[in-house]
Amino acid sequence: MRCYGKFPHHRLKAWPIWLSGTLTFATAPTALADAQPQHSMQSAWWVPLISALIGALSALATPFAKDLVIRRLNDKRSKSETQHEIFRNYAAPLAASCEKLIWRFSEIFIDKRHQFLKTATSPLVFNEYKRKSTLYRIASLLGWLRAIHLELSALPRGASGFFTPVSDAIGKVQSALADGPYVELHRLEQLCTIWRLSLDALDHGTKKSLATSFEVKLHDLAGDTLKHDSEHLKKLDHDRKLNICRHLSAFLCKELRRVAISEDVVAETMHQAIVALSYREALIYRDWQDAIGDAMLELDPDSIRRFKIVGYEKFEEILMGQSLWIEVFRESINDIDFDAIDPNDFRAKQLRDLAVAVCQIMTSLAQTEERDLISDSVLEIAQKISAVEAAAGQGTFPISRPNAKQARG
Repeated sequence: MRCYGKFPHHRLKAWPIWLSGTLTFATAPTALADAQPQHSMQSAWWVPLISALIGALSALATPFAKDLVIRRLNDKRSKSETQHEIFRNYAAPLAASCEKLIWRFSEIFIDKRHQFLKTATSPLVFNEYKRKSTLYRIASLLGWLRAIHLELSALPRGASGFFTPVSDAIGKVQSALADGPYVELHRLEQLCTIWRLSLDALDHGTKKSLATSFEVKLHDLAGDTLKHDSEHLKKLDHDRKLNICRHLSAFLCKELRRVAISEDVVAETMHQAIVALSYREALIYRDWQDAIGDAMLELDPDSIRRFKIVGYEKFEEILMGQSLWIEVFRESINDIDFDAIDPNDFRAKQLRDLAVAVCQIMTSLAQTEERDLISDSVLEIAQKISAVEAAAGQGTFPISRPNAKQARG
């Protein structure tokens, strides 16, 4: 870690003398001037006065520059050093947390030993432990990220995001868990395919806006239960399903300026539309991530760090909470089937995106002074997971794809 010294005050104090001497040298009479007429020498009577004035002003300006400019420079450097110190203090547990997750992701995506994600797979007790253990590792990472944020925010003027590109990787972890615009777009595209409505005339921004409006309309029609139960639409009676499809088709036709779809077509495609509208996701919004992080932290009076992560026993108590954020987190990986991916289960993509983001944290740390915290074997696995994702493209891994029947919804 680079250490910064204080600004050399003796140099600042010397500059008025140097400047004054320079101006005097440049303007004082010389041997050449002796050869000039006497009236030219007399016209230079102001030179000593200017030199004295510059010296006086410099003497007055020096304390001002010292007290303001230099103080600000030193404060800025001191803050930067403090930020780096905080980052260095938390780099070790952050790297260790990422390492545990990477080994678990290696099981799932590289070794394809992901049967423990299914709640009905034997041995039940062992698989339940593996699922909870995976959640504990994710929650621990969120805890360390929260701790770093709290430490930096406690500094004068708060955090400044100085430790890029690690900060960029951290942002991708948060985005992987919290952002789901692709879910809205996917559902919009599925419904338009079923009802043969073209979206080709829309640019990407307009399409995203329409997908958001469509999402709002769907929840207005289906009610709040849909937010918590992905099977809610399938459980409705025939008339309610038909009414929802009728209103949604009318909404899309109006927005796309198309002729209304006939009642017969809506009725014939109702089952396909309901299946396409029923999806599973587990978005952990950023405020929820903060809540999980806060729950995972406790004060650590015996360490240079202010915080430490709670133990596994305490985590199991947290996991049984009734808050919506912990309920969503608790169900976020249950029954993800990587052997036959459900195209409407977006939790699979969420977990893949999270794996890639965690690997990026590790590879970014390897480019800092904390390289010694990362073993070559872990870095190799992290790079392998990232390479597999890059080869697959669009944030997916080359694992089992939905068959044609599933794709048609």
